Amino acid sequence: MYKIFLVLLITLCINAKENLNSTQYETNEVFIDGLVLNKLTLNVEDLEKLSGVKTGSMPVICMSGQTKESVQSYEGVKLKTILEKANIKISNKSDFNKIYIQVVASDAYEVIFSYNELFNTKNGDNVIVFYKKNGKVLEPSEGKIGLISSDDLRTGPRHIRWLEKILVKKID
Repeated sequence: MYKIFLVLLITLCINAKENLNSTQYETNEVFIDGLVLNKLTLNVEDLEKLSGVKTGSMPVICMSGQTKESVQSYEGVKLKTILEKANIKISNKSDFNKIYIQVVASDAYEVIFSYNELFNTKNGDNVIVFYKKNGKVLEPSEGKIGLISSDDLRTGPRHIRWLEKILVKKID
């Protein structure tokens, strides 16, 4: 009986530590900054007011090719819709090829999208800033806001939990 109690106690402690670690990164809003005319701060309620999208079912596949999870749906807003609201500063036509979007999580994980990838390919329609997964608000382990590029062959590398910043930058 003592061994069972000890195993249960250890399991509870490990789970409590995991929950503490995941909530330390939780964010309530995302900041849009950089080469934009309108710097934005958006929370879930703000995102819900924008034109929303919902993905179909999809696997989250890491770079090794292993499926990490199968998701029925993500609900949110296209990244390019948010960028259009922020109004990217373009001084001349050649800048289109130099603009990139750096997406940053509160745990310092980062992904990059080119301007042309988002606004000149079909993939741009499927880069989603999401606030619901499988019809429910996100668990603390994912934060309140995330991002996924749902048309990537391997969706895991550009899947962000705890989305914090969207920065528009230009290559010099």
